[in-house]
Amino acid sequence: MKIEAIGEEKILVALSDKDMNELDITYDEMDYSNIETRRVIWTILDEAKRSLGKSIDTDGRILIEVTPGDDGGCIMCFTTMPVTDYKSKKKLIMKKEAEPLLFRALDENAFLDALKVLRAVSGSYKSFEIFSYYKNLYIVIYPKITGTDKISYILSDFGDISFGENELLSHISEYGKILKVN
Repeated sequence: MKIEAIGEEKILVALSDKDMNELDITYDEMDYSNIETRRVIWTILDEAKRSLGKSIDTDGRILIEVTPGDDGGCIMCFTTMPVTDYKSKKKLIMKKEAEPLLFRALDENAFLDALKVLRAVSGSYKSFEIFSYYKNLYIVIYPKITGTDKISYILSDFGDISFGENELLSHISEYGKILKVN
């Protein structure tokens, strides 16, 4: 089990296949409504506290993002979320995939440059698709949970990047022309 603090609000935990066996859980079984998943999460948070000498604030909201690892394990990212009202206090949110990113290039040259940079950071995403829609070039990127910030930062020099805009993303995926680029 590899545990790393990323700033004050995030803890990244990489579990190997062996770790998953020791915790007696699989990626497919992970669901916060499952009591075994909760047991694993609290075990990991306890280990993170021992390893890092600090704990994640479990009095507020926590976003738990989980993605399968390359070795049969998984990667978990724990992020404390700001409490915006009394109803959101003490709520845990578990996501097993990162939101897709939608990139719109400033122009054709920026698109080609962004594509080169995107290929250079291929370890930060699972896949991507390219679309042409109303004279704009778009890239829909399916990042790994830990790659979202890196990809957003790098591509922001070449165009607009957004995530969580599912309606626009769906519209482009449905009505845009998919392009194949070598």
